Formats: sequence, C-alpha cells, structure tokens
Amino acid sequence: MKKSSKKLIVALLCAAAAVLIGLVAYDGIKQSREFSSSSAMMNTAVSADIEGKDAKKVGKAVFDCISELENKLLSRHIETSAVSEINDAAGQSIKITLFSSSANGKINDPEKKMEDILSKCEELRKSSGGAFDPLLGRLSDLWGFGTGNERVPDKDEINSALNGTGSAIEINENGIKIPSGTVLDLGSVGKGIACDEVRGVLENSKIKRAVVSVGGSILLYGEGEKFTVGIRDPFSESSTESFAVLTLPATCVSTSGSYERYFDRDGERYHHILDPKTGYPAESGLVSVTVVCSDGFMSDALSTACFVLGYEKSLPLLEKYGAQAVFVFNDRSVRVTGSLADSFKLEKDGFKLL
Repeated sequence: MKKSSKKLIVALLCAAAAVLIGLVAYDGIKQSREFSSSSAMMNTAVSADIEGKDAKKVGKAVFDCISELENKLLSRHIETSAVSEINDAAGQSIKITLFSSSANGKINDPEKKMEDILSKCEELRKSSGGAFDPLLGRLSDLWGFGTGNERVPDKDEINSALNGTGSAIEINENGIKIPSGTVLDLGSVGKGIACDEVRGVLENSKIKRAVVSVGGSILLYGEGEKFTVGIRDPFSESSTESFAVLTLPATCVSTSGSYERYFDRDGERYHHILDPKTGYPAESGLVSVTVVCSDGFMSDALSTACFVLGYEKSLPLLEKYGAQAVFVFNDRSVRVTGSLADSFKLEKDGFKLL
C-alpha cells in the first residue's frame, strides 16, 4: 500500500471514531459483552461499538455482513459483484446468478435483496423528481472525484455521460435491466443499506446497545436508549470537529456534505454531489444535509437528494418518508425540520439557527 493510502485510511478511521460518542462504559461488564473495532471497507471507514451477550461474536458477524454486502452486491469496482454483473449487461435483462449459492452468507437471498434495493431506488428517483439517480456512474467517473485524476469535463462530455440517466430501471420476471450506455452506481445509498443489513444481524442476537458507523451513515441500535451524535462542522478543516449535536433514540443518521470530496480549479471549487439534471455539482446553497430516518437506505439516499433539491423542495420529500433533517447553508445558517429541533443543540459560535 502506498504511504498516501495509509494516511487516508487513518484519517477516515479517526473521522469515524469521532462520531461514536453515543456509547458509554458500564462498570462490571464482562469483556465478552463488549466489542469495539474499526476497519476500512466500502471505500470508507467502518466502526462498531457493541454491548451485549456474545458481543465479540456479533461484532465479527457485523463486519462479515458489510464485507459480503460490498463484495457480492454493491461495489461496481469488484468484477464479481451483482452491480458489476448488471452493468456488464446494460441494455439487456439479466437475472443475478453469481451468488445464488451463497452458503453460510449473512445476506439472505441476494437476488431478491438486489431487486428490493433497485425498486427502492426507482421509487425515490420518481419521488425526488430525479434529484436522486442511481445511474450516474459514467458521470461520476468523468469528474474523477477521489481518484487523484479530477478534472472539469467539457459540456459535450457531460451531455454524453447523461444519456440514459433519468430512465427507469426495469425489474420483472426476466430480471433486471438498466438502459444501454448507463452505469449503475449505488455509492449514494450503499452505506445506508449497510446500516439496514447490520440492524438485521443485531436483531437476531442478544445485543443490548450498538453504534455502527459506515462512512457518513450511522446506525443507532438499542430499545429505550438515547444517543448523542455530533454533526461535523462543514467549514472546518478538521474531520473530527462538530458544530452541533443531536440526542436521538435508536434510528439511522446520514450526512452528505460538499466538504467530503472536492477539488479546486481556476479559483472554483467543485464538489462530488452531482445534480443529475445538469451533470455539474449541485448548487442549492447548502454545504451539508443530515437526515434522520428509521430506514438506513432512505437516510442515506435522502441526504443526497435533499442536498441537490435544496431546503424548500426537500420538505415534501422528507415528510413522505417520515424523515427529518438538519440543513447547513453556505452562509452558516442552519435549519432543522419538525420535532428534530427538540433534539438539536448548536454548540459552536459562528452558526445561526433559523
């Protein structure tokens, strides 16, 4: 591994650890009832703090589940994944067959799981008016965010990469079909999906309390528990500095921000949250959106869609899916929706709560 890659992983792990402030230590708990670990997975940092019976065994199952999800279903950069299989067959209906014999796997019926994921993607694409689009793989590759080869594409390249986006993903008895020339990319929902799958692992155990962080998405688990989660300061160079906290029951929390991946060219800053309508970084006046929702998929996907839509247009979408959000604007003003305001506490000067 190159030295720069090691530094990146360390930075990611530190960022994830900073979020895990919800767990507290209890006196007298046996070592077998506690688990805490971090790893680099799904192109991000993954951390888990777990308390309960057989915590170490369950902790291992949590990381195995996320690994299986990445390698067998979601990653378009792993040739043997379901997403890669779908992309290779773009323009044709295909049944996911590579993993039908997933013996002893953590994911039950991977084929149906993939269909369910894509059905939810299609529903949200329609509900968001196209602000969320899972077919932006070509466009994302064109910009090259996070690759070290970032560039500003010309208009013709962007128009070409947008061909076929905004179209439906077909799911029927013949299998799954994406439009010819498009590339399925589930990067904007993968972390939230991981939170949902991990919740299933925890529910099949005797774990009392857990916090699992997958990049910008966090699963808070534990009946009757309360968790304190910091929201990163989007204007700070430090990935561990928060500007506010949320006190929440068990749920999922996801944040999308323009600070996550970006590059500067000729005095302009270009961030990685692309507007499917224009092919360019979204210009909604926002620097970050944090969504709280019981459904991990929706918390992750909505954080992206709401960033693209902007505050006003996001409100009906949040209401439709029973979600709430914290919006941070370019001028450091902050808006918190609904009853989430009761759980929100601003902790840093320079921000204005509207």
